[in-house]
Amino acid sequence: CAAPGGKSTHLLSLLSRDTLLISNEVIKSRASVLHENITKWGYGNVVITNSDPVVFRQTEGWLDAIIVDAPCSGEGLFRKDKHASEEWSVNNAQLCAQRQTRILEDLWPALKENGLLIYSTCTYNPDENENNLKRFVKNNDAESIELNLQNVRGIEIVKTEGIR
Repeated sequence: CAAPGGKSTHLLSLLSRDTLLISNEVIKSRASVLHENITKWGYGNVVITNSDPVVFRQTEGWLDAIIVDAPCSGEGLFRKDKHASEEWSVNNAQLCAQRQTRILEDLWPALKENGLLIYSTCTYNPDENENNLKRFVKNNDAESIELNLQNVRGIEIVKTEGIR
């Protein structure tokens, strides 16, 4: 879910040059945009892939960290785009939650023991966020980590039920 590449280019700016970033986008046309934007950034320590997440099961225990910016129903866009709410539906939100679960399950084996999985969406739907993660943690011998983001500039805190 890496296109158009904003998070990937930001990560490249933060990572050392001897760290490899794999930036994956499933949708071919979006992968082309991702490739173009990362190429313009000028870093050589990145591989761009256009693969279904299940392919990463082959790299079992290989990745130190995985960031999933999951495709979602987009409720977080309602305040920015008046048409976003017109495209929302219960069925789409359920489909997104199922897709997110599959992405997490497909990528999990690729993570090293004690690796870090970061999961984000731009929606408020608990089925796509807290409920999805609670189920994932329970089913995969994973542990959630609570982050204190109270004083982090540019982050808005939304009160939700904690994940344990």
